[in-house]
Amino acid sequence: MLTFWKLVTKIGDAPMLTFVLSVIAGFATPFVEPFLTKLIQPRLDEFPVHEGEYRTITFVLLLLGVAIAAISSGVMVSAFTVLFGGLLGLFGVRLFKAIKSLIDGAERDAQDR
Repeated sequence: MLTFWKLVTKIGDAPMLTFVLSVIAGFATPFVEPFLTKLIQPRLDEFPVHEGEYRTITFVLLLLGVAIAAISSGVMVSAFTVLFGGLLGLFGVRLFKAIKSLIDGAERDAQDR
């Protein structure tokens, strides 16, 4: 925790660091999901969890880890910052591709005229 606090004071803007950590957590969700699923699946025998819900559980646990790290280092950060960063990390690549295809489509339409 002391290392995290030193990093925060060097950077200066703690909410921005938390936002970046949330983006990384969101981006890492698909990569961490198989490991975490193997870890928690045997422990959830009596609790019914569908196969697609493990990604949601992984996403929530990673963002909870970012929030706990931020709070334990003395940084008060809003939940919106953590959630928005996580969503950008999780869906950022898909959003980028969708926006790029929209722009490419608009350029093709303009060239056809």
